[in-house]
Amino acid sequence: MRSDLSLPHRTALLGLAAVVILAVAACGSGVAPSTADGQPSRATTEAPTSIAQTTPTATESPGSAAASASPFADVPFAFPADSVVGFYEGEGLTCAAPVPSTKAAEWKVTTCQGADAAGRPIAVGVVTDPAGRLGNGFASVTALPDADLLEPSDALEMLSGFLGAMLGDAAATGLLPWLAGHLGDEYAGTTFGGGTIATYTESADDPTRIYVEVAGPAYLTAPAP
Repeated sequence: MRSDLSLPHRTALLGLAAVVILAVAACGSGVAPSTADGQPSRATTEAPTSIAQTTPTATESPGSAAASASPFADVPFAFPADSVVGFYEGEGLTCAAPVPSTKAAEWKVTTCQGADAAGRPIAVGVVTDPAGRLGNGFASVTALPDADLLEPSDALEMLSGFLGAMLGDAAATGLLPWLAGHLGDEYAGTTFGGGTIATYTESADDPTRIYVEVAGPAYLTAPAP
């Protein structure tokens, strides 16, 4: 696995690529809301407009021996949870102590908050299983207080960088056209490497916040608290 030192380079390059991709993407889907509480929805199981129910097969997930030695609960992550948290702390976000997940029994959520260069609130969260292994991550950008909605173009750089922190540079770059085309949708999801990637807005009545979430199958199938 590559060192954490590659994270800043990757996210910066992804942000630059995202701007280019947004320029050539379709003008984007109309902003429509979705439901999500303080912790993002469990993608295929809790979003109001779910993607196709395509739970990965056992052949797409690591074997038990590999999983026990891995910093990940399963696929498709590229960096351990503490590396992701450490990177965003280095970027100036303030990270809280882990708290119990409201979506997955015995899992823990660590959230980090800050602001982008324009002053928009940004947040990142990582969700770990009882063994401390990464199984889910989410990020959000919120519009400035005087805005009625968040323009997808204002969220793309931060959220594309988050994909890089979750999936690695090559995988995230390949997903940028999909992300640019769906930011601002009520809910849009796709599968990648045995995991699920989703983007959605804050709620049915609130298009001022846009999320991106990356979930592995272990998180999606974990029992609720």
